Amino acid sequence: MSRRDEIIDAAIRLAESAPAGENRLSVRAVAKEAGIGASTLRHYFPTQGALYQEVARRSLQNVVQDFSIRDSSRDPAERLLECCSQFLITHEHRDAQLELWFAMHLNAIGPNPREGSHSLLEHAHDITYDSLHRWLGILAEEGHLDPAEVAPSATILFTAIDGMALHAIITPERMTVDAVRAHVTWLIGKILG
Repeated sequence: MSRRDEIIDAAIRLAESAPAGENRLSVRAVAKEAGIGASTLRHYFPTQGALYQEVARRSLQNVVQDFSIRDSSRDPAERLLECCSQFLITHEHRDAQLELWFAMHLNAIGPNPREGSHSLLEHAHDITYDSLHRWLGILAEEGHLDPAEVAPSATILFTAIDGMALHAIITPERMTVDAVRAHVTWLIGKILG
């Protein structure tokens, strides 16, 4: 493991052990956790923002799971819905999830964008799209959809999920958690035909 990866892992450990709302990612704390000096940390991450951004990127990559997408004994639509559910709002965390989604977009493309926010949002979009593309590719290999339809289907599914998050903020009484799930289920049915 590279020194850079050791620093990121140390920062993730600190972030995950912090109580909600508390920031433990000071340069000194991360350097201590990684067993290095602050100047060495600054060599790899010249700013605290650069460190935060890399921790966020790595965390995003580690969150998305493939679940049972490769279990061909299960219904393909159920497997795809299970995987897509990671990107859908839930009953227990609905408000926090929508607030985070909106804040990420506002910070990246709003009137006063924050440094690094656009690339972080782009990275989150890439992870989402790549995951959808991978899952649909697996189902195409099994014969559940035409391989030529994998890329456009991933784009449509991603756009629908992202759009429903915005719709849930604007008209929460119509775009409920259950409605989002029903719409995604319907779309998956259309994609898999």
